[in-house]
Amino acid sequence: MQKIKTILILLFFILAALAAYFLYNGTFPNRQVDALELVAADAVFAFETNEPVMAWNQMVTQPIWQKLNEIPALKNAEEQLIGLDSLVGRSGNLDRYLKGNQLVVSLHSLGKEEFDFMFTLSFSKKADRSFIAALESSLPDLSKVTERNYSQVVIYELQNINLPRNLSYAKINNVIVASYSSFLVEEAIRHFKNSRVPNFKTSNAELINSVKQPKGLGILRLTSLGLSKLIMGMSKNENFDLVNELVSNQFAANFELKFAESKIHLEGKSFFMNGKMIDFSEGSADFKQSSTFISNRTSTLFRYNFKDIHQLDLLKNSDFEFRSTFSGELEKSLISKGFKENLTGNVLFMSLESPSISTQDKVLLLRTKDQKGQLELLKRASFEQQGEERSRSLMDFHQDQEIFMMGMEEFPAHLFEGKFVGFEETYVVGLGDFLVFANSSKAVKLYLDDYFSDNTWGKSLQYREIAENFGKLSSFGMMVQVPKVWDMFLNLCKPSWKVFLERYAPQLRAFESVSLQVNDSGALSSVDLKYGRVSQKTSQGLTLTENRRFSMRDELIYGPEVLENFNDRSRDFVVQDENYRLHLISGEGELVFSQLLDGPVISNVFQVDFYKNGKLQLLFATAGRLYLIDRLGNFVEGYPKEIQGKTITHLNVVDYDNSRDYRFFLGTSQSELYLLDKQGAALEGWDPLLINSNLTVSPAHHRIAGVGDQMLALTKGGDLYFFSRRGEPLVDSPIRLGEGFETGYLLIERGSATASRLISVTSMGEVVSVNLKGEIAYRHQLVRPDKESKFHLLKDQRNDKYLFAIHEFNKVTFIDQDFNEIFAYNLISEQVDFQYFSFGSGKQLIVLIDKDQEFAYLFDEKGQMLNSLPISTKNPLSVSFSTNQNEYTIHAIFGKGLVEYKLPI
Repeated sequence: MQKIKTILILLFFILAALAAYFLYNGTFPNRQVDALELVAADAVFAFETNEPVMAWNQMVTQPIWQKLNEIPALKNAEEQLIGLDSLVGRSGNLDRYLKGNQLVVSLHSLGKEEFDFMFTLSFSKKADRSFIAALESSLPDLSKVTERNYSQVVIYELQNINLPRNLSYAKINNVIVASYSSFLVEEAIRHFKNSRVPNFKTSNAELINSVKQPKGLGILRLTSLGLSKLIMGMSKNENFDLVNELVSNQFAANFELKFAESKIHLEGKSFFMNGKMIDFSEGSADFKQSSTFISNRTSTLFRYNFKDIHQLDLLKNSDFEFRSTFSGELEKSLISKGFKENLTGNVLFMSLESPSISTQDKVLLLRTKDQKGQLELLKRASFEQQGEERSRSLMDFHQDQEIFMMGMEEFPAHLFEGKFVGFEETYVVGLGDFLVFANSSKAVKLYLDDYFSDNTWGKSLQYREIAENFGKLSSFGMMVQVPKVWDMFLNLCKPSWKVFLERYAPQLRAFESVSLQVNDSGALSSVDLKYGRVSQKTSQGLTLTENRRFSMRDELIYGPEVLENFNDRSRDFVVQDENYRLHLISGEGELVFSQLLDGPVISNVFQVDFYKNGKLQLLFATAGRLYLIDRLGNFVEGYPKEIQGKTITHLNVVDYDNSRDYRFFLGTSQSELYLLDKQGAALEGWDPLLINSNLTVSPAHHRIAGVGDQMLALTKGGDLYFFSRRGEPLVDSPIRLGEGFETGYLLIERGSATASRLISVTSMGEVVSVNLKGEIAYRHQLVRPDKESKFHLLKDQRNDKYLFAIHEFNKVTFIDQDFNEIFAYNLISEQVDFQYFSFGSGKQLIVLIDKDQEFAYLFDEKGQMLNSLPISTKNPLSVSFSTNQNEYTIHAIFGKGLVEYKLPI
């Protein structure tokens, strides 16, 4: 299917040459036919202009044309225009001949997923027919024209080896109609012959009458009916909510085409054709201030800035299926108690980039005048729906914020007339003067991480311009970040469209965002298609530079662990040397303390507030002892502690209720689990708890609002244990997953025990997914090149995304979560390690560490190596990303040095 080739606005000018004798030898009829009268009523859009050459010339001078011109059909269009201009003598003759004549380019549906363009040129009575004379004898070489009759109108078909398909064209009074689909030409003739058949002009009289003549470079005329046809044609989901909403709302818009710096700008009027009036009175919220609450992982943003929250209720989603019982509960527990009265009209609705369209994270923010009171009202409503005891047991904490769950499916949609769908579960937290609703426990935790790490639009250099300008003079705005929705969009498309989009992805993804804004009158609207610098810096141009080096006296064997200084939130570094001395180094390179240990550190270094006073201590373990050290290097009283006769292999920290009454979760080489209190005493049921084999990863406590507390332990033998807080087996624990594990697991939190999944891979390469009820969701065997192949699960630093790595004797292959190969790298090494970091779309880093040669290689998500010279190390790297500087900061140890690298992107 050739879709993009028919975008050629000027290709249809060829038909002027082919039909020249019609116009040159004849005379124009008395009745002038408007080109829009020949366009079908359900056209996806109609672009109308009286300045076709000027519009085209302005397009090809835009920087974005350098990318679009790489699409063969558009490049051909430019070449054909130049050829057409030469036929009429150059010197601006082509523009002078066509200026003032009505050109309409319309897009039409030909079936379930086929679309094609129709070009309609209506000559005025005073048209300069010397243009026709110049073209009369200028048919392209190797051309053949055949003709046939349709309803007493001759249709001509041009065949030429340079055309992908036959071009059909016909003269209808003063109009020339052309298309690569003869059906569209026949349909235009039917509209001309039968005035009772609705056409674009008669069916959209209000749209046409609001702007009767094209302005400037031209007018793009859109209707929701046409857009719905386009979406239905592209989407493999036949029951798409967006389609139903477009059809039921019946809106239309006229947009004047303009060009501005780094964007294509459409400006005009929009309205509802069914007479519905919406109050778009603008509120006083400052978008720049709100932008500090918008995650950098946002793929789609809807922003409402109304004077009153009740204006939102006028934008109803008539396709949403309300449950009367839910509506009744909301009326009783919230609305009748004034819940909406304390909300302002400032609302932010975000869809966050996600590796899977089936689990897209969504976050809704409602600005409130009384955050504390509103949260209490919501909490009481939750208690009434689920019972207070159950509701309290399902509460969770993250970033010191309390999270609770509303026990109602599609809670926001029931509250706001069917808007904000996609919340099978709803998790609530308060932040600033906003109420935050998220559709999964993982979504709310990742969002809180973004907020507290300043990974937001308002704190990011990349989004500074958007934060300052988007929504400045509008009451409603929508923005789609193209790179962040691209993969999801591909998954939604039918196969034929997906192939087409993948083929031209580099050109189409040059557009960074698409935004829509509506001002407070509701009539004036604008659409911006923004693109970045065309000559983007490529991965090959990235330069890894050594920024700083901190030298120690002895060889370093552990680290760097990066910690946050509780005094000023700066970074501290923990390393250990070959003499087992632990060092804390400040971000400025000053040695804070050194402390001799009994052996190498075998765990992460955790920060705990042991005394509940805001000052943090360092908790970690060696094989023989459990250590707790304050920031001055002093041991906390009673530490270090030993478990007599036991060898510690794993350590984790548990804080059930964010109360800082810590539990220390340990595994030993004797296949035992211990749970210790803050003083180091073993708790009942864990003194110790025996398991079938040693752990492959640290045991962990997971609390998911909607599931409750679970203590998980995965063994090398392939057994997955579920325990209660008291060490009691749950869900028929242990669950046999496979033939053994050398890698950890990733827990994907989705709200319910059934929807939440644990993912891992066995030593034989079988990917296993199990839910929190202990039920195997699926198994999938990865390609196993030989019996010596090793398999690894790579999870990112947020425990949100994951990849697989297959290690052969001479190669490493990386596989995405859909089991597609990303890239392979040839490497001969017996000992390798991996890390995966994800900071948003286009900011993913895969680290391959060759322990034999002590080199670390950095790759982006497409497999492009980012460091031409490898980093010298055999230890895991510490990687962070600065949104302000748009660069990675990487720390590594090698020899006696702690080295800091900078990698701008």
